[in-house]
Amino acid sequence: MNRRFRMAPLAAVAASAALVLTACGASTDASEGDGAGSGFVHEDARGKTVEIDGSPKTVVAQASAAAALWDNGYQVAGVYGDLPEPPNYLTGNLDVSKTKVLGKAWGEFNVEEYAAMNPDLLIDMTFDGKTLWYAGEVEKQVDKLAPTLAMPLTGLSVTEQIEAFHALAEDLGAEPEIEEAKAEFEDAVARIKAAVKKNPDLTVVAASTYGEEIYFANAPEHPDLAYLAELGVKFPKVSPDEQGIFEPVSLENISKYHADVLLVDARDPGGLEELKTKDIFKRLPAVAGGQQDLWYPAAPYSYQAYAEVFSGYADQLEAAQVLEQS
Repeated sequence: MNRRFRMAPLAAVAASAALVLTACGASTDASEGDGAGSGFVHEDARGKTVEIDGSPKTVVAQASAAAALWDNGYQVAGVYGDLPEPPNYLTGNLDVSKTKVLGKAWGEFNVEEYAAMNPDLLIDMTFDGKTLWYAGEVEKQVDKLAPTLAMPLTGLSVTEQIEAFHALAEDLGAEPEIEEAKAEFEDAVARIKAAVKKNPDLTVVAASTYGEEIYFANAPEHPDLAYLAELGVKFPKVSPDEQGIFEPVSLENISKYHADVLLVDARDPGGLEELKTKDIFKRLPAVAGGQQDLWYPAAPYSYQAYAEVFSGYADQLEAAQVLEQS
């Protein structure tokens, strides 16, 4: 199953992927923590208040959440999710050699090994505000072992997402040192604002690919794109499907929205390479004009990760020009 669709256009298909599960027979009691202070209290994206006596000691997290916490000074005890080899931007600075791996790909989660860790807390993401993203198929099982906490995938700008993970890391007992990374991020933001001011009519389109279909991103539902729009970057208003996150169209309709800059999902390099062989792609004004680059959705929500991502967007916007529509 292609990874990019786990963030919604084909979420229902992704949910049907068979999980690698093993039976668990450990106690269903979560660790009691050390009883210090008032304990851990955090409201998640499902509207659920997670309360744990003391500080959680054994925390397991989905890979992108783990990477965001890592950049905020908190190292999780276990991780699962997409962990490609070699690592890519999705896992940021996460060092898997320092944490227990419970699954390396979509559909992998070793419940037995998770239970043996005597976990205090599991952290995942959610795009629907109801179910866990990567651990959705084992949610009932892991709920019996320890509290689960869901961080939002959509509906917030990237700065709101970053601050949410910063606050979570602090709640977990970390003391994040973010000043330098935040300054670098703000520098990239300033460059983007200047590029937009200089060239306000520039239109950006972000899209994912899958076989003979293209998925145009609905910018308000993607944290990085939503924030770029706040900075003045112009995106077309697409017509998303019922999930509201992407508009799927056939490859022959790839030119439906004019793009001066075309950003293509970086999560599937093979899909992009295949797309580059298509004449219909090569004829797009942005591609023919050398104004096609990568889009980095779901990068770890930290200032460190997004300083690099937004610096790349700034490079592209500074160099781009408004192109004649085909």
